[in-house]
Amino acid sequence: MGRANRAVVSYATALAGLAVLVACTELSPPQGEETFRQYCAGCHGRGGVGNGPWAARLPVPPADLTVLRAANDGVFPVEHVMATVHGYPGKHDFSVMPEFGQLLQGPKQIWVSPEGEEIMTPVALLELVSYVETLQ
Repeated sequence: MGRANRAVVSYATALAGLAVLVACTELSPPQGEETFRQYCAGCHGRGGVGNGPWAARLPVPPADLTVLRAANDGVFPVEHVMATVHGYPGKHDFSVMPEFGQLLQGPKQIWVSPEGEEIMTPVALLELVSYVETLQ
């Protein structure tokens, strides 16, 4: 095989490898969606309407996450959703929803609240809440 043919084969192999990489990347779900499936869908259902396989066993029906924007005058309540998912001490006294803060530890980034406050927030929490927003 000549030098030119080897170059074409190498280029074609590299291109094929890149195509596989892109295809795999496009097929994998966003991280927030994966986290939702793992931790939330059992109660809220895959579509977020509150019909997960464990929903009927709970003393309080899970929230329908698809109506959060509509229930808040067309504004998605990011801070409320983040606080609910992350949890806070004593929350167990008022809600069936568990605290997921410990499960969402890891890399953090600055999130700017609607009031302009900069808060170091777990990336996994931001991705999960971003996915919940897509359910609207």
